[in-house]
Amino acid sequence: MFEFIALIIFIGLLWILNYMSNQKVKFHKRNLTAIALGILFGWALYAFLPQEAYQELKHYIRTVSNIYIRFLKLMIVPIVFISISHTLVNLSNDSNVGQRIGKIVAYFVISVTSAAAIALGTASIFGFDKIIDVSKFSTENISEGYANRIDALSDASLGNVIYGFTKNIPTSIFQAFSDNNIIGTLLVAMLIGMAVRRMNSRKPNEMGMVIKGLDAAKIIINSMTMTIIKLTPYGVLALMTMAVAEKGPSLFSDLAKFIFVAYFTMLLIFVMHLVVQMLNGVNPVKHLKNLMPAIITGFSTQSSGATLPVTINSLEERNGVDTETANIAASLGTTMGMNACGAMWPVFMIVLSVGVTNAMGGNLALYSPSVLITMFISVVISSFGIAGLPGTASFAAITAMTIMGITPEVMGIVLTFVLSVDSLIDMGRTATNIFGVSSAATFISKREGLMDMETFNKEN
Repeated sequence: MFEFIALIIFIGLLWILNYMSNQKVKFHKRNLTAIALGILFGWALYAFLPQEAYQELKHYIRTVSNIYIRFLKLMIVPIVFISISHTLVNLSNDSNVGQRIGKIVAYFVISVTSAAAIALGTASIFGFDKIIDVSKFSTENISEGYANRIDALSDASLGNVIYGFTKNIPTSIFQAFSDNNIIGTLLVAMLIGMAVRRMNSRKPNEMGMVIKGLDAAKIIINSMTMTIIKLTPYGVLALMTMAVAEKGPSLFSDLAKFIFVAYFTMLLIFVMHLVVQMLNGVNPVKHLKNLMPAIITGFSTQSSGATLPVTINSLEERNGVDTETANIAASLGTTMGMNACGAMWPVFMIVLSVGVTNAMGGNLALYSPSVLITMFISVVISSFGIAGLPGTASFAAITAMTIMGITPEVMGIVLTFVLSVDSLIDMGRTATNIFGVSSAATFISKREGLMDMETFNKEN
């Protein structure tokens, strides 16, 4: 009975979102409404619905979120492949895509380093090196899942990290597509795009047919993407409902200080990018507003890859970023240069590790020049060396800690300490990653004089 009533309420909430859509309520307002309704409904389920009834109801709610996320993931490879290929074959002769990629990667390096510095500052101010009570941990209660990840990255030397990155080069075009290998798909698209450009002068008739085919495919992909993006509020409602219903108040209360500092740090990273946009002649408030669909989707899905269609659409259709920069930056940003997963999180884990190491009788001086230099180098390396691996933040943190010389036992204690709130913080991490990547695309596009300011300034 309780389950049936809860299901009717959930359907009613979906109807509310559909009604708002029919009334032409702005997209970002519908997403924010979905978040609020999901939190309230999830809290009600946690408080009043018996656990057995929720376990059955969860399948209905998960059906909605599963449809949304799977459709988003379905579009990753087609968007990257068609968009990059289409962009390359339509480049003007004086365009240099290599330089554009170099500028994007340079922005990633600078933003990751800056985000790491911000994270070090907040972790130090709030005493992260003393936050873990080592007496409450033992080798036996270290998370097995994290122990496996530590073993998998036992060799995190610079050479091994670089070698690991080359594994993203596909040995089969179809394997790159089937594995949703973004870097591999990007490489295939670039090779095909450059081949068409090179052969266009020799075989104009044949290449003209290919170019027209890519033009048509681009139109179809854009239309498909817009159809799927319209499902975002419904997916957000389902995802937020399950997140709150399964943990209840503990989602917001466990390790409250750590959660607060993490989100405060991410807020500062947002501010950093907004200041950069302002200095670049871009209205920071409008920039943030234009990217809100991608930020909210990333927050809900906890996946930069799954959010890729929304990110590219927000950059092109709302922020006025040129197609070339938007597609390259967004695609690369799903696997590298992540400000939260690749910078903030590893720094937090290193500071916590130093505290645990010293509490266990070690002697690590966190603020010595050699330790600081090693930490920043390891963070930058780890943020670029984990492309294509699941659990991005954890792998980045473990890679950076291994380079720092942190023992597996200390890593296990630290990662076990944050495990209970990792999902909640990962919502913010993904949103921060997406905003940083989108800010990189906007910065480069504006600097190159390619940004459509009319599109940027229009009311969405």
